[in-house]
This record gives sequence, C-alpha cells and structure tokens, in this order.
Amino acid sequence: MRTVMGFVFLGLVLLKLAWPVFALAAVILAVRVAFALQDGRGARSRALRLSIAASASTAFAAYGYGLGTTTFGLVTDADDRCGIVRPDRYGYGYHGPADGTHRMWPLQDTTCGPDLVPWFVNPLVAGSVVLLVVLVVVMVVARVGSRRH
Repeated sequence: MRTVMGFVFLGLVLLKLAWPVFALAAVILAVRVAFALQDGRGARSRALRLSIAASASTAFAAYGYGLGTTTFGLVTDADDRCGIVRPDRYGYGYHGPADGTHRMWPLQDTTCGPDLVPWFVNPLVAGSVVLLVVLVVVMVVARVGSRRH
C-alpha cells in the first residue's frame, strides 16, 4: 500500500509540474477537432476521439494548475509553505489559521488563510470530466448502433 501511495504522490507532483504540457495538448487537440470536422468521410468519429482526448487533457491541465497553486508537495516546515507558494503575500514563518485545510477533491487549500486554488479550477475539472463521460457514451452508442446496421 505504501508503494501505491508513493506512486500516486509522485504522479501528482509530476502533474503539478507538467500541467502546461496538458494545456498545450488540449489546445492542439481542439484545433485538430476543428480541422477534422471540415474533412469528409470518417470526420465525425475522428472528431469524437479527438474531443475525448481534448477533454481529458483539459481536466489534467486544470487539476495540475490547481495543484501548482497549493502547498501540496512542499516538503518543508509548515511555517514556510505559505512563503514559498505566495511570497508576495506571506513571509517566511507565517502561521496560517489553525483551522486551515488541504483537500484533494474538490481541490482546496486554506492552510495559509484564503483558498489558494483559483475559483475556476474545480468547475473546469468537473465540467471536463462530465464532457469526457458524455463523449465516451456517445462514442459507444454510435459504435453499437453502427454494428447493428
């Protein structure tokens, strides 16, 4: 179990660092969707697959960006975390409120006072995941329907 949690922690730290790659991938995939819809045959299924990948990339990018704004993964003294994350607002040695929390979903970090996660992160992640699920269902229904005919 410790090994699994270690891999999860490592994956989240890497996501925190690599969110711009996922954001760039989401933009590129969205452009490819637009071009795929202009093509002739097979354009809808290709656009659907690209849309699924774009929504997954958007969800990863948004969650990684949100992680990047929090104190997650900072292996330092609790007093120094706020100074590292927001040096413009908090000095080193700042003690956050005693009731501060850090949650992974919905992403929230009030260890330094006000929530460090921007307001748009959680709705964007949730919306992207909902879109992903809807697109996968549409793809499965379309494939099942095409096999019956």
